[in-house]
Amino acid sequence: MDWSPRVKPIKIRQLYRYARLGIYDDTLLHDVGWELYARCTDIVTVADVYREGRVPCPKCKTKITRRIDPLFNKGEGGTQEHWFRCPHCAGRLLWRDCRQALRDTPRCFDCRAVLQKEVVLRCACGKTWSEEAYKQSVRTRVLLPCPHCFGIVRRPDPPPVERTPKNRRPEPELRCPKCQDLALHQHGNIECTTCGYKRRWRDYRKSLKKKDEKLECPNCEYTFGWQAWRKTTRSLRTGNPQPARDFVKKWRKCRTPQQRMIQIDMLLQTLHGRGPLAPLFIDSGEQKIRQMLDDLAS
Repeated sequence: MDWSPRVKPIKIRQLYRYARLGIYDDTLLHDVGWELYARCTDIVTVADVYREGRVPCPKCKTKITRRIDPLFNKGEGGTQEHWFRCPHCAGRLLWRDCRQALRDTPRCFDCRAVLQKEVVLRCACGKTWSEEAYKQSVRTRVLLPCPHCFGIVRRPDPPPVERTPKNRRPEPELRCPKCQDLALHQHGNIECTTCGYKRRWRDYRKSLKKKDEKLECPNCEYTFGWQAWRKTTRSLRTGNPQPARDFVKKWRKCRTPQQRMIQIDMLLQTLHGRGPLAPLFIDSGEQKIRQMLDDLAS
């Protein structure tokens, strides 16, 4: 895959130097913005592959479905939580996002005003909490403010677990690695009813992750290996692709230089708050990137 390169930090520094003087260089805004957009698009593409199991062909970009589909994790970023939407602003949330927002910026649970950090956490409405009591309350409450609109949201109930009968026939995608006949997933093992092959399910899953699966594009008939494709995505894999998704969604709606600068700044400030993400977007060492983002924020 011809992935887009990371953005040079010198361009970002120059862009902010001009913005500080009230100058919006259209050419520089165009270069930095669309380079970030291309990088974000690639990060989202890779995240979707690991979530949906559909790999884009390196030649024609046609999506190819992997054969070991039952092994994919439907969550994003390796989390077992499930997404839900805020009933007030329709923002997409994880419950841990609501908790983390309150840990970063403590707010009153009643009036949602920012708490003043003194000896204790104090709100203008008169309520006070010790830091330990506030953290405990954040952990145990089922009603918390949305980090986007600060409307109260309820912790979502976990989805019902589908209980399947023990004698249910396996899906056709589950095949014996030895004879390619139908296999059963039962008693913590994968068992073949034809050749007698038997292996622990956990070990079988690990072996499939390392297996070099051959993928063939139905459009251009190009054949490539999964492991070779996977190696090209090392600098694009992250457990938190949401900032990239947000930038891709909002960038094309920008019509003025000021709007473009705001979107670039919002992305960089998000990367500043989540340090390990920044090297995926900016072409430099982690320490230098952190120093640059500290300088820009100040």
